[in-house]
Amino acid sequence: MLNIIKYDDMVSVMSLFILLAFLLSALSMPIIIKVCKHLSLYDYVNARKIHSGNIPRIGGIGIAIAFFLFSALYLRNNHQVSLMLNMPVLCAGLIIFVFAFLDDVHNFHASVKLAAQLTACGIIMFNDFRFTQILGWHLPLWFSHLITFCWILGLINAYNLIDGMDGLCGTLSFTAGIVIGVINILSNNPIAGVCFIFSASIAGFLLFNRPPAKIFMGDCGSQFLGFIIAILPLYPTRPDIEYNKFFIMIAITALPVFDTIAAIWRRIRDKKPLMSGDCCHLHHKLIAMQKSKVKALFFIDFVQLCVCTGVIGSTFLERNKGLILLLAIIALEIIFFSVIHFSYYRVVSEKE
Repeated sequence: MLNIIKYDDMVSVMSLFILLAFLLSALSMPIIIKVCKHLSLYDYVNARKIHSGNIPRIGGIGIAIAFFLFSALYLRNNHQVSLMLNMPVLCAGLIIFVFAFLDDVHNFHASVKLAAQLTACGIIMFNDFRFTQILGWHLPLWFSHLITFCWILGLINAYNLIDGMDGLCGTLSFTAGIVIGVINILSNNPIAGVCFIFSASIAGFLLFNRPPAKIFMGDCGSQFLGFIIAILPLYPTRPDIEYNKFFIMIAITALPVFDTIAAIWRRIRDKKPLMSGDCCHLHHKLIAMQKSKVKALFFIDFVQLCVCTGVIGSTFLERNKGLILLLAIIALEIIFFSVIHFSYYRVVSEKE
């Protein structure tokens, strides 16, 4: 009976902080919008932008504050987890957020942003947050650190690059947080509460970011979201989920990751700087194919929802069957990208 009471209390505390994170994020957005207008902190229109008008651009502040505050309170009030042991994650996340925010305001050189990202990755590595196995193969320490380092750095920038359309980065991050939270619940890992607080913080922002957006998250939002999504799967889960976890994460982050890989390939092929921008991201292609921004967002989110449903379903299967399902999902995502790519260039050719 005592255990039930403690469990019910834990769920109540988690639910309270999830609700408060959503409310704080949502209530902060009108204030941030007013401050941005007063200080002229806008995402100005240019050739690569698909929005019209100058939109306030630092909504990531509300997301980050809600997440940091209520994650810390949740960890402090949950006897099953330690706030101090999770401080490196919060500190590294703060570094990502602060430098990305300063970049939103002052437009730093890319090397400064990269230095901040490398510092955050170093903190995570030093405190031994890492992937420990893939398909039951226990990774050598050096390879474990290498793959985790590339994973974190890659996701920070993948979610930054995918943030080019109203609601897109937010909804992809929201669903990723929910799936990771469900996986941790199935593993009886209380870190699930942090995952849901993360998604709740994004949900408050999305109320103002759905098309037509009243505010954008900015780099301080997109880089921060990518970092947290990269970190959350590094916590231990039950053995059968741990066996397939790397492929679980590839599946639920495939849309921004594949889009980033395609962008890097285009820039190498065209001999352009890797940090240069273009108008050939997934959302640009869908809009060019005679789809509105709303339809393009719904289409991408529908694909992501199907992926997330399949990923959660894989956790209820025997691990080898789950792996087959995950590989099938990833293969379908590759086919999806290929179809959009060739359809887009056919439409462009017909217009020309």
